[in-house]
Amino acid sequence: MGSHAFHRGLDRLPLFEVMHGLTALGDGAMALVVAVWLALRRSNRAEWAVFLLGFAAAALVPQVAKNFFWPDLVRPYGAVEGIRHSVLLDPARLKTFPSGHSATGAFFALFLAFRKPSWSGCYLALGVSIGISRLFLHYHWVEDVVAGWLIGLCSAWLAERTLGPKLNTHGTT
Repeated sequence: MGSHAFHRGLDRLPLFEVMHGLTALGDGAMALVVAVWLALRRSNRAEWAVFLLGFAAAALVPQVAKNFFWPDLVRPYGAVEGIRHSVLLDPARLKTFPSGHSATGAFFALFLAFRKPSWSGCYLALGVSIGISRLFLHYHWVEDVVAGWLIGLCSAWLAERTLGPKLNTHGTT
């Protein structure tokens, strides 16, 4: 099935409207939820630094890429005639690559998985679902979402593996 037919078929699924809730989990509001969780569990400086710097990277890298490297790439609803797209959270018609929601969703998933490994499957499924919601709402192409996931996972992993240990040992590693 071609990409156009795939995108046209998505809007016929009953979950189309439910995807708004999932896509919102890739927004800054989720950062607030995670920050409250970190505060409630009295997280140390290292966890806060990993969270803040990793989230900043996951949120900013896609914006830099969209605005400076690929500003004229069109979103699916702007390129494929006749597909339904969500207007509730209507993004710009251009600047599709990479998906910022997918990047931050993947960051949250891996960041939380490092904190609670027993729940990692749930967190990672949630991160994948955020990216899939961007496809359902016709905001992104598959390659936008995959690139976003890679950015988010790299941001979380790099922040965790480089910054976390240094702060936990006061920079002596």
